[in-house]
Amino acid sequence: MRRLLPLLFVVLALPASAQVRTSDVVSWRVRADRAAPGETARLVLDAEIQPGWRLYAMRSPVGIPLMRTLDDLPAGLSLGGIRQSTPSEGYDEAFESDYTYFSERARVVQGIRIADRARAGEREVTGTLRYAVCDDSVCLPPTRTTFRVALVIE
Repeated sequence: MRRLLPLLFVVLALPASAQVRTSDVVSWRVRADRAAPGETARLVLDAEIQPGWRLYAMRSPVGIPLMRTLDDLPAGLSLGGIRQSTPSEGYDEAFESDYTYFSERARVVQGIRIADRARAGEREVTGTLRYAVCDDSVCLPPTRTTFRVALVIE
């Protein structure tokens, strides 16, 4: 029995050490372009996705689509349009439906309009990304990643 107990602990610990976290699969970089009053700055969110994994695109009809949420914007800033890089298309047999996804890389660009009378300086923009990733055998639970970036008004 004494020899069996350490072996049992090793066997029980294996699944925990083999678990993959979403942060191991997707890494995000966020930057904001400089812009002048009256212009639209770009908030650029770039994802790098590990090989073999798929990240659901915005507006994907199945799965958990990528969603960007911004906190309240500082005075003088307002939301502009949003775009994403061109996703790939696939078919999900479980849902019997097409879906859109990214592999290797994804980019989301959020426009932020700067008021004509905005003063020069730095403004902090914060928000959250919610997304899910799958490979051919497993889907990881949805993840939320917060971000903060300085937007410089020239």
